[in-house]
Amino acid sequence: MTEAVASADVAVVGCGVVGLATAERLVARNLSVVLIDGVGVAAGASGASGGLVRAFDPAGGSWAARGLEIYLRRGWRGRWPRVRERGSLVLVAADDAERAAEGVDRLHEAGHSAEILSAPDLHARFPGLSLPADLVGVYEDRAGWLPARDVTAAMLRDAASGTITLEAVRATAVVTSGSRVAGVETTAGRVTARAVLLAAGAGSTALAATVGVGLPLWNRAVSYCVFQPRGTGGGDLPVVVDTTTGSWMRPWDSGTAVLAGVASAMCDVPASVKPWVSVAEERRVREVVRHRDLRLIDADVVGGLTAYDALASDRRGAVTAWPEPAGLLTATGWNGGGFKLAPAIGAHAATLVRAAIG
Repeated sequence: MTEAVASADVAVVGCGVVGLATAERLVARNLSVVLIDGVGVAAGASGASGGLVRAFDPAGGSWAARGLEIYLRRGWRGRWPRVRERGSLVLVAADDAERAAEGVDRLHEAGHSAEILSAPDLHARFPGLSLPADLVGVYEDRAGWLPARDVTAAMLRDAASGTITLEAVRATAVVTSGSRVAGVETTAGRVTARAVLLAAGAGSTALAATVGVGLPLWNRAVSYCVFQPRGTGGGDLPVVVDTTTGSWMRPWDSGTAVLAGVASAMCDVPASVKPWVSVAEERRVREVVRHRDLRLIDADVVGGLTAYDALASDRRGAVTAWPEPAGLLTATGWNGGGFKLAPAIGAHAATLVRAAIG
């Protein structure tokens, strides 16, 4: 029998924002947690996130709103970084305006501030943006972005009293005893646990398969560019998410630089983060975002990265407590949108884990 290197109530595979948010909530419930990650805390997709947070979810879910509430109060203990409240503007096609208005009504009922802006409203409010007449916007003043690595570090600190972290240790299989999970096999040895949460993005697929659970996920390519406009002005723009082009922009950490990204169709890429962007990707991102912010037509690229996110077959993330083996849970497939949802996902996942343990 493989020697146990750690033991806890719960083994969480994946030290990204979802795994850490769940671990913090599990510790708050007086459960012990072993965190396992082959590359380190927030060293993968979460650490590369743009950190966008808002309440409005074009898909109609409520987790973004709940997540924003927790981010605005700086986490459950008030010790996370503050939200950079630059505002959030989500652009949708005019044909979807009615559904967007219904989403805004739900936000109002939940106590969030949001408004629908017509094309003329958008031009008046944000003259620095170049927007066609067939778009409407959902604007939230109390939204914006957060430094992703600082947030995950704060989550880990909040969970420190009840966690053991195994960094640079790769999970290789879920271990069972009878019809229940019994832990995780790793490159350092066995971790024994009464429940196992897989929150390792596409890396969860192979682990779930070791106990006969199908979890189809793919790594999708992601590239972000930091553009430094050559002129002045435009520095007061909010975070912009354009659902019609799959692009987003937000102010960089300081000055007038802009961080921008565009969704990619390239899948099955390596789970790696590189501190650079290819010339081809730079051109692809610029070609899309320059139509929304004209300053980016000739802006200098002063930074960027090439990363990945986990794409689910139905393009919808989920937290699932599997009936067999009992005690196995998965929290995956957020398609690059997991950061804004993470506090709500973590709270929900911790509730399901508690129930699975009994």
